[in-house]
Amino acid sequence: MYDPDECLDSTAGGCAGEVYPRPALSGSGLTYVRCDKHFDDHAQRVGPKIAATRRRYPDTDIPPSWFDASAAGERWNED
Repeated sequence: MYDPDECLDSTAGGCAGEVYPRPALSGSGLTYVRCDKHFDDHAQRVGPKIAATRRRYPDTDIPPSWFDASAAGERWNED
């Protein structure tokens, strides 16, 4: 059973440092309880993937050159 006051990765062992809710690296607004060590490990593992996704799908009203609205009838921006 998940304990909301325990590091999310505690079953992997090796917890170190303070344990508290930390914001998701994705910017979703969710929080996840991790110790200092496991948060650092997670950031090193997931951070580059999130950065690559943000480069490919920038948060802008101007679509990247590869975006083709006619391909699936989609729009880059809802406005």
